[in-house]
Order: sequence, then structure tokens, then C-alpha cells
Amino acid sequence: MIVGSQARTDVPADEWSDLDVVIFHSDPARLITSTDWFQSFGAVVLSMVEVTAVGGSRERRVLYSGGRDVDFSIFPAAAMPFLTSIPEGVNVLSRGFVVLVDKDHALDTLPRVAATPVREPIGPYTEEAFLADVSDFDYHVLWFAKKLRRGETWIAKLGCDGYLKQLLRRMIERYTLLTGEVDVWHDGRFLDRWAPPEVRASLPATFARYEPKDIARALRETGQLYARLARQIAERRGWGYPAEAETTVWELVDRTLAGLPTTG
Repeated sequence: MIVGSQARTDVPADEWSDLDVVIFHSDPARLITSTDWFQSFGAVVLSMVEVTAVGGSRERRVLYSGGRDVDFSIFPAAAMPFLTSIPEGVNVLSRGFVVLVDKDHALDTLPRVAATPVREPIGPYTEEAFLADVSDFDYHVLWFAKKLRRGETWIAKLGCDGYLKQLLRRMIERYTLLTGEVDVWHDGRFLDRWAPPEVRASLPATFARYEPKDIARALRETGQLYARLARQIAERRGWGYPAEAETTVWELVDRTLAGLPTTG
């Protein structure tokens, strides 16, 4: 079946869109390891294997001449009930799908599944998971500050604008869901469309140039936005918040970054 932009009416495909094909197969490993079966669809420029965005399986990504890129997500046939039971899977189906071949009528239930409203499209959230997320962020913001102070500019830049931004994105998702019935897309897709205006206005300052002083500035901006959103979530949910630990971490960050050289 086809999923993604080529199958949906909300934010439909354009000339830059790829084609997402989902295959349920009795021998998925054979389709992943072999390369002959997709050659007949066009002249292949390159192909590679990655982990699927949903479901923890593998996908064969193929770039054809002319620029058409196709993602063949390949699952064992028995995985279909699992994919239709998790919020991420239902969320993908609810955006639209087109069944191409279904010899065993195994996909007959998909219209009903896709019509089921997903109350928490990115999964349930608990106080325990929330506190673990905040600790993850606070631990690593200090860790990347130490890398920066040591002169590891590359690692610090990746940490600020890579790892910490993924944690920030997840907190933005949780915060956005608290503001009402909002269609939150996975992995930050169309974030500039669904994130609240006050969050979008704060994002530019959280990204850094490849320069130690600016990375230090962006680390602080990222931390301030993350803490602001996390504190509001804790307040609205009635959860605890590790304020003392957070204060200690930022004191350590400031001490670590004091006297940071302008080059490194």
C-alpha cells in the first residue's frame, strides 16, 4: 500500500515528495537483502537500507534516475496487527493510504482502524517518563558544555543542534498537545505549522553558528525554552519538577563555560 504524501489530501504530495510504499511479506529479509526486484521500476542511481520511522522494521530506500525516490518499508506479514494497534501506526493510516495489492484480504480492516481517533498520536505520557526526559536534557546540556569547554566544537555543535534539539522537539510536541486539539506530526514534520506561535518565535535563537561563543549562547537559549515548556507541562499536569537539580546543572554549565575562548 501507499502511505504518506502521495496518499493524503492534507498537505498532499508536491514535486519534491517521495513515494512511500509499505510491503507486508512472508520473507521480508529476502526483499531487504536482494536488489533485483526493484530494478524493473526504473534506472536505479543508488539504494540503501534504513530502519523504518514507525514499527522498528527496515526499509529499502531507492533513488531512481530523474530524481524519484521511493521508500519501500518492508514488514513481516504478522506485523500488521501490531502496526494497527500503536498510536504511531494508526496516525500514519489516518492521514491516508491506498491499498495496491492485497491477495489475502489482510488489509480489509484498515479503513476502520484509520477512522479511529488517536487521542495521543505520539503515545501516552507519564510523570515518570516526563522526569526522565528532563533529567536526560539537563544531564546532556552540561555534558555538551564540557565538550565545548574542552575545545570539541564539532561534538558540542552536534549536541546543541542535534541531540538536544530532538529532546526539545519532543517537549514541544507534549506542550502543544496540552494547548488543545492539535494535529502534531511525527519527528517534527511541519512543526512550523502546528507548534504554538510563542514556541516558533523562540526557535531561531536556539540554533548556533559553528563558533564556540555562539554554541554557548545557543545552549542557554535551548535550555531556557526547554525549561519553560517543561515547567508549564508539570504545572498543568500536577507533576513534580526537579527545580533544584536544574538550578545546580545551570550553575555548573555557567562555571564550565566561563572564559570560553572565541575560537576552538
